[in-house]
Amino acid sequence: MEEWRKVRLGDVCKTNTDSYSPKEKWDYVNYLDTGNITNNRIDSIQYIDIKNDKLPSRARRKVKTNSIVYSTVRPNQRHFGIIKDYPENFIVSTGFTVIDTDEAVLNANYLYYLLSQPTLVESLHAIAEQSTSAYPSIKASDIEDLELEIPDITIQEKIVDILGCLDAKITNNIEINDNLAA
Repeated sequence: MEEWRKVRLGDVCKTNTDSYSPKEKWDYVNYLDTGNITNNRIDSIQYIDIKNDKLPSRARRKVKTNSIVYSTVRPNQRHFGIIKDYPENFIVSTGFTVIDTDEAVLNANYLYYLLSQPTLVESLHAIAEQSTSAYPSIKASDIEDLELEIPDITIQEKIVDILGCLDAKITNNIEINDNLAA
């Protein structure tokens, strides 16, 4: 493990960098709330016609391709994922921490796999349970302060390729099972 090094996530990632402003005057938004994604599976995206409907106050965070969205409330419920495809005028809840990596150092998919590991989720949930709010929650700084061992970018990419193939097979099997059940 000579090629591995310890990094503080806040040194190789940016969190919550871009927000929607009403000054942008979008006619509509496609909105992802924290309860609508679990283990990188989006159940639904809410279409909101801003001209006729009120935009939820939490509908503010912008994402881009490879942004990781990680719910700050009850991490053990696993409301997180990595954004690959998204519709126009897409925003997510401020209940997420949006994490963007420095791709020269840390592959976003690799970080997503790390952040979704049960031991790390449990660690973040333990931090959440110590919060002073009415419910278990973490802050962006709790994620930024995580120190993780990472290999060089080439090894990260190889690991991501293998895990990505396994994820694709799992997704395919779920779709087959859903079709059989229907």
